[in-house]
Amino acid sequence: MTVLCEEYSHVRSVSLGVWVKIGSAYEKPKQNGISHFIEHMVFKGTETRNALEISTAIESVGGELNAFTERELTCFHASVLSENVETAIDVLSELVTKPMFSKIELQRERGVLLQELAMTLDSPEECLMEAYLHAVWGKAALGQPIIGNKKTISNISRSELVSFFKQNYVASNIVVSVAGNVPFEKIIDLCEKYFQFEKPKKWIPLETVSPIYTPKKKSIPSDTEQAYFVAGFEACGMSDPHRYAALLLSFILGGGMSSRLFQKVRENAGLAYSIDCDFTPYQKTGLFSIFANLNSKSLKECLKILGQELRKIKTELIDQSELDLVKGQLRGSILLSSDQMEVRQEALARNEIYFQKHFSAEGILATLDLVTLEQMKQVAETVFTEEKESLIVLARKEPKMKNLSVMSL
Repeated sequence: MTVLCEEYSHVRSVSLGVWVKIGSAYEKPKQNGISHFIEHMVFKGTETRNALEISTAIESVGGELNAFTERELTCFHASVLSENVETAIDVLSELVTKPMFSKIELQRERGVLLQELAMTLDSPEECLMEAYLHAVWGKAALGQPIIGNKKTISNISRSELVSFFKQNYVASNIVVSVAGNVPFEKIIDLCEKYFQFEKPKKWIPLETVSPIYTPKKKSIPSDTEQAYFVAGFEACGMSDPHRYAALLLSFILGGGMSSRLFQKVRENAGLAYSIDCDFTPYQKTGLFSIFANLNSKSLKECLKILGQELRKIKTELIDQSELDLVKGQLRGSILLSSDQMEVRQEALARNEIYFQKHFSAEGILATLDLVTLEQMKQVAETVFTEEKESLIVLARKEPKMKNLSVMSL
């Protein structure tokens, strides 16, 4: 088990995260949703605490306890006063080493997960995102929903949960990350005291399969008043040095109210309520996505403006002043967020898991400062091509997709 800690004596709090290097991208089709299912089930009881005692242990001292599952990671995290660090480590360690997986609680939580799935399907943004990932990555695990689907949630058995848990919740697959008013030596002592793992017979880490990106156009019927769309392109992964240029490019295009697309589409043309960009890198691949919600009658005109802006950023160098503005925006965002212990511990963990090294906020900013106008143009030329374009539209009246495009309009 890897243990990381940053001590900050000027704060009263401590943020702790137990990160398991497992998520939906490692699941087989029949297992889809099992990582998320386990994340829920460990809170239903351990060898020494029931569900109420787990939450009470942290909430009774004013702390917060939660968890989340991603495609490549699962995290259990807590925030407490520095004087309550031992309690937090005690509780977190039990969640990842001693869950009971009660049969009664399993059936009860299965119903909760099906309700969560229904809530997801009621959200147009969630539906759009899941349809988009499934469209471009097909049956690859990375393209499947984190929560699973109705069939898998209904059929995953207790024995499958226990087997998956024992296979992946092992010391060598876990990172403990801590930031706040606590010395590293104390964290080491507490981790040695509370984290007691069963020794696996032979641990073989699961591997993600690099998904093959296939550009797709698809419409989804919806009963919503507004239409929603995502225009997506294949992009670089987490280890690619061009990821910083891609991040800056996403901010220039749709990173706020001063971005190009917000100004052109909403402020000048009044075509959409919201429009933004997102660069999402994974271990072995990435996506560059542009999301908007608007009146369906404005869809074609919006896509036309979007295409104009993407072609422009491919063919013309960005003004240095515009790049400096976005760098300043990111600088402020990174430094402001780095004052939060939760952000600090999360950054510690993610850097260790993906890069096996530590990046300070100042180091990241220095790397962003090195990104040039030419590098930005190179990324735009590589990403924004008609051959890589995907377009998913969710609307009450389904449009004729063959007549819609971004890069060819």
